[in-house]
Parts: sequence; structure tokens; C-alpha cells
Amino acid sequence: MGRDEVIHTSAPVKAEHSGDVGRIKLFGEIDHTAVEQLDRAVTDLLGKGVARLVVDFEDLSFFDSACISALVRARALAEEQDSEITLANVNRYARRILDLTGLSSAFTIEPKDEDDEEL
Repeated sequence: MGRDEVIHTSAPVKAEHSGDVGRIKLFGEIDHTAVEQLDRAVTDLLGKGVARLVVDFEDLSFFDSACISALVRARALAEEQDSEITLANVNRYARRILDLTGLSSAFTIEPKDEDDEEL
């Protein structure tokens, strides 16, 4: 495995790469104003040949249709390159949106530990 490399550190999107795994951490709100950063991070990581791309929802507080579209584009690009894409730390609210849009079946989803969340 290679050394960790930070690719992007723009406010709502942080991309890192270690060996054949890329991780994109989302922070705050991902909407039409931030989605370009997400697209760029996905393109850069997949361009480095990662076999697995993880999009981490841990610190995400809001996402809209622009983010959903970016996730669909990311999935398509990952498939073209025979890479796996996983959504990690998906809370129940984000999961509901993914379910309603039909995307929950399109991604491998690692749920967030709901015991730590307040109601």
C-alpha cells in the first residue's frame, strides 16, 4: 500500500488516497454550489486507479438533487473503470432519501451506527 495522499481539501469535500482505496469525506452541505468539488474529487481519485472509492457521509448535514446526480455520475465512472463505490456512515435520513430515489440498490451502503444519533 502506498502512503496516504490528500488530493482535495476544499471546505465541503476532502479526498484522500491510500494504496488502491480512495476516500471522499463530505462535510456540511453538498448542494449545487459544492457539487463541482465532489465531481472533481471523484474524477481525480478514479484517475489514480483506485479499486475502491468510499464516499463518507459521517459529517454531511444536507444534500440535494445536485449531490444525488453527482453520486450517479460517480457510480457510472467507477463502473467504467471496474472500481467499486461504497457510501459509508449513511444515517437513517440520508438512507431514506437514497431509498426514495431508488439509489440505495445502486450502491453498497455502510450505515452509520444509529445508537450514537439523537432523535
